[in-house]
Amino acid sequence: MSARKYGIPKGQAEFLGTVRDRKPGNKVHICTKCDSPIAVYGMLLPCRHVFALECAHGMVPTCYLCFAKVEEVRKIVASETPLHLCGVCLRGYESEDELSELVKANGGKCCQGQRPKAETQP
Repeated sequence: MSARKYGIPKGQAEFLGTVRDRKPGNKVHICTKCDSPIAVYGMLLPCRHVFALECAHGMVPTCYLCFAKVEEVRKIVASETPLHLCGVCLRGYESEDELSELVKANGGKCCQGQRPKAETQP
């Protein structure tokens, strides 16, 4: 998909998904289910994966990304509450500090840490 399709000026697309100041209401996150900019988020709990609200409600009872059981969909309006996403696993956090601390605690790559690779049988 083209960044220009979403009204992003040419040369600005490299900033999507990177750490920078984000004002509530800026539509910089794209839903991985419907491929559209998100204005109202649906955070699946307990896994914390984030989608457009309509997509999130359509996924119950199972998360589209991790197949965990969805117990609740939390509505988060972008113009009222900023949301910070892990760029690796797409889990959402309402505090940049919370996300940053989890990433640092897990080796600097993802808020969930690295899972050991499964050993292969000979």
